[in-house]
Order: sequence, then C-alpha cells, then structure tokens
Amino acid sequence: MRTSAEPTYALQMMRPFFKLLRGYPQIPSAALDEVESIDADRRIPIAQAQEMLRGAVALTGDPDLGLRAARATEVGAFEVLEYAAASAPSWRTALETIIRYSRLMNEAADFRLEIAGPKAQIVLHSTVPLTRAGADFQSAAFHVAVGRWQQAAAPELEVWFSHAAPDDIREYRITFGDPKLVFGAPWNGFVFDAARLDTKLPSDDPSLHRVLRQHADHLLAELAPGDSLVERVRGHILSTLRGGPAGAADTAAQMHMTRRTLTRRLRHEGTSFTALLEDVRRHTAAHYLQTTEHSVEDIAFLLGFSESSPFVRAFKRWTGLAPMAYRRTHRKG
Repeated sequence: MRTSAEPTYALQMMRPFFKLLRGYPQIPSAALDEVESIDADRRIPIAQAQEMLRGAVALTGDPDLGLRAARATEVGAFEVLEYAAASAPSWRTALETIIRYSRLMNEAADFRLEIAGPKAQIVLHSTVPLTRAGADFQSAAFHVAVGRWQQAAAPELEVWFSHAAPDDIREYRITFGDPKLVFGAPWNGFVFDAARLDTKLPSDDPSLHRVLRQHADHLLAELAPGDSLVERVRGHILSTLRGGPAGAADTAAQMHMTRRTLTRRLRHEGTSFTALLEDVRRHTAAHYLQTTEHSVEDIAFLLGFSESSPFVRAFKRWTGLAPMAYRRTHRKG
C-alpha cells in the first residue's frame, strides 16, 4: 500500500499525450524516449503530470493538446474501469461504476452524479488543480470512452468547462460534436435529462459486470503496492491476470528490460517470476473465496486460467484444499 499521500495517475493516462507529441518537431524525441521508458505499470504524481502538460503546451503552442490526446485513446485504455462500466445494466449503474473505480486511473478524481430537478449532472472534480489541457483531456476522454458503448448521445447534452471560452472552439466541436458547450461554468462535466439514467445499455452483461466490479474492488485495495522490483512485478501480474496467463517476457518488456535481466534481478531478490505469479494467484484466489460469492469458474477466469479444472488442481497444491472446501473453512463475515 502507498505510504505517500500524493495523488497519482496510472501511467497509461499519459500515453496518448506521448504518442501525440511524437508529431510535434518542437518536442525532442529524447525527452519522449525518457518518459516512455518508465515502467508501464508505474504511477506518476498528478502535479508532476500537469507540469509536463503545461510545458508541452508551451513548447508546441497548441492549447488543444488535451482534446487531441483524448481522441487518440484506444478501446480498453482504461482497463477494468472501462469494461466494468460498459457491462453495467443501465447508464446510472455505469456512472456509479466509473465514480467508484475512477481512482484506479486517477487518484485525484472526485467524480459525482448529482440530480438537480429534472437534470442529472456528472461533476468531474479533481482534488489536484488541472491545467486547461488536463481538464479538457479528463472531460473529453470520459466522453470518448462512454461514446463507444452508449447507443446514442442525448440531444439535450451540455458539456461544461470551468475555464473561459477559447477564441477558437473547432477542436471542441470535433471532439464533442453538437452538444451545447458551456464555458466559464462552476465545474467541469456534463448535464443531461435525469430520465435517461435508467436507460438500458446495449452491452449489458450482469454476470461479467459483477465479476469485474469484484475484481476492481480488489485492485483498489492493492492500489500502488510500492516501488521495489518485486512489488512492481506483482502489481503488473495482478493487473494483467484477467487477459490470460501473465508471462515473464511480456512483463519484462513492459518494464523495458530483457527477460534475462528480469530473471537475474528477481533472483538477486531471492525469488522468480514463476514464484511471484503463483503467489499472486494464490493470494487473489484466497481473497475471492473468502470475501465474495464468485463461482470457481469466475475465479479461474479472473486468475487467467483457461478453465476451472487447472485452477482447482493448482489451488489444491497451494493450500491442500479444494476451492469450495477452503471457502467453507475460511469464509469471512
């Protein structure tokens, strides 16, 4: 767990900016190489990230960097947060999911859903002051991400910005489309008819949504495990388990080192990648069996097993008990 109180971003929040800045000759490629060499599973202080954005805007002379970067985000860029929201049964539940788990991407996020008469307000507050580029990226990335799984934008949608209107709003129109743009507003966010909150989402998947929320709860509890190599490897394994078995080569590549180097450094720490993978799977499986109602099949899925039988065999090897027997004897609450 983190000992510092300084809020951080997940590094992937900055990746669209790094990619975008490659197209600006004013930005030295060596500087981008340096920041992109940071381990992909690391987090950076939000205040530092905002200073980087302020410098990037000054160097490029492009005040719309935040909007352009948001449009460059790819499907799945926000990982479990995005998939959990997309699988929600309704727009209301999707928003509540985003609000609950936004800290996985941004620890300064203080998002709120408020009802004001017939209107619903999504307030995108930040506990760390944001530059215009940072605030624009936050609102635009939210809009772009939900637009991928929302059936259609509400025609009455308003997009609010706390900063003053720029002289040229063409990039805002390209990013947000036709909704009313309100500058100089009390906060950043969106306003729409509250009646839409109970609209069913086309990507509704109750079983997947339940599993992903439980997984997101676990990730919140494990947020920012620390800075040692072992802790960073454990964190990377945990964040990638659902996509299949975590591999040493992929983990090493994410940390910008060779597999041989990773193996050597872990051996120096008295462990190995295989041992850490087993430990993360064992710890995570025990957590789910003790604190959730997940089926054995769901837990196997979350741990990256192709089916439940290999997981059952592994769990027996780890604990001497079958998963359901372990749940009966170790159940919490």
